[in-house]
Amino acid sequence: MANKKLIGNKSSGYNYSYTSLGDLVMEGVDLPPMRIATLTDGNGDPVIIDGRPVEYIEMQREVGTVQEYGKIETSSEWVRGARVVIPSGTKMNEAQAYGSAITYARRYSALMLLGIACDDDNKIEVHSKEEAKAQELAQMEKELNELYKKAGGKAFTNWLSQYGGLTFESYPKLKAELLKRINDANEKGEKHESN
Repeated sequence: MANKKLIGNKSSGYNYSYTSLGDLVMEGVDLPPMRIATLTDGNGDPVIIDGRPVEYIEMQREVGTVQEYGKIETSSEWVRGARVVIPSGTKMNEAQAYGSAITYARRYSALMLLGIACDDDNKIEVHSKEEAKAQELAQMEKELNELYKKAGGKAFTNWLSQYGGLTFESYPKLKAELLKRINDANEKGEKHESN
């Protein structure tokens, strides 16, 4: 087994960083031969989940060296690594998603077999933050839409687009405007009733 080593994240994607297979090679790591294998049942038939065969990465590793009749032979075996899991809910086409899944599985299989640690990928954290922001904006939009209706508005999307859409920065101003409209309408209604 290789010496244990920590390799920092040197590659970056859409607002996140990670350690790529290329980063491992640049650090002088000898990657083992790898192949994609299909999981089979006891009858030799592929195991199918969600309409796809279950695939995983296999890596070749040396088991030992034997000297026999003056000849040195190295034996090896194939070791099962990470499962290839196709990401769902992405904007990638099917081929990109499959390629991404294979690369991810190869990277983590190599790290596992070679005993190498990398900085944690921050992809999940970044996407979680982006998802939380998107949900917060959706909640703000829902609240503004309800206020817009109370203020007597009929074309919320058109009104919102006049302000360049909804952002975290524009939200307080838009909400204040709608509350003022509702308050003004209520005051007019009270004056009309008192006359």
